[in-house]
Amino acid sequence: MYDPDLDALLAPVRPDLERVESLLCATLDQVEEPLGPSLRRFFAGGKRLRPALVILVGRLFGPLPPASYKLAAAIEVLHAATLIHDDVLDRATMRRGQETLHVTWSTNAAVLAGDCLLARAMVLSGEIAAAGTPEVMVRLAESLCTICAGEICQTLAPHRDHSREAYYRRIEGKTASLCAVTAETAGLLAGADPSQSAALRRFGHELGIAYQIVDDVLDLAGDEGQTGKPSGKDLCCGLVTLPVLSYLESSKESSRENAEGENPVETVLRGQCDAAHVRAAIKAIRASGAVESALQEARDHAARAQEALEALPDTSARQTLHALTHYITCRAH
Repeated sequence: MYDPDLDALLAPVRPDLERVESLLCATLDQVEEPLGPSLRRFFAGGKRLRPALVILVGRLFGPLPPASYKLAAAIEVLHAATLIHDDVLDRATMRRGQETLHVTWSTNAAVLAGDCLLARAMVLSGEIAAAGTPEVMVRLAESLCTICAGEICQTLAPHRDHSREAYYRRIEGKTASLCAVTAETAGLLAGADPSQSAALRRFGHELGIAYQIVDDVLDLAGDEGQTGKPSGKDLCCGLVTLPVLSYLESSKESSRENAEGENPVETVLRGQCDAAHVRAAIKAIRASGAVESALQEARDHAARAQEALEALPDTSARQTLHALTHYITCRAH
């Protein structure tokens, strides 16, 4: 969805992002009918933050390496594949303001569509490897393994595990690992040395955690027109995100209960997901201070991401990355 603040922030690299967009279109043109048109609709409206990270990190070290465009496209395609699979696992009905693929088609077809995109991402990364940087393909494959392991743990683990450790393990696998490998591989293409590669990985990891926390806040405190999906979706799926966890921690001995003497959030987590119960749960979370507590943790991780940038060349690209990190924590305001 169009975001004027983000558009202004990324204006210096807009021509590069347009080249990535053309490459994405060319990649989707290779997908057979009837999958191609549906995937093109699915790709519409994305923020393209990961491609922007590739471009900006590449420009930290001088002229942008030509392979950066292919890397940016590969990571965006891989990301899209994980979203399709994630929607199937979460039984989500909306993504970016439109029906998810498994609703439009079927669960089996959506899974295969995600698999198709994973294959396309590997083709693009393989072309980069064949051109002389095989480490990129290895890093992307390792990140994909981490993402899959995180999703498996989320699916098999009991939802009653309301610990911060479980939450952070999940978002590190779900979001932080891909952001970390995005920054790291972009640096590899640009000639980053080992210490710079480590700094880029730390930057991406902390940025990804901050991004996911804010996303989890928006699920409860955001406008549906902004998020493109129903409020409380994660809560209805039984996912204990950081704002929910903060609420549960603060309400153990509190008097925030509904008419039946039950905690409204616990009620939804047990499966009573009708509109009235969800509204009551969201209202309780918003009134508790849990949202602001979660946002402060996001800001702390964003600050660590900005600290990691200090080890990298002081260029206009670094300044944009610094500003982009700030933007990510401001999306919930």
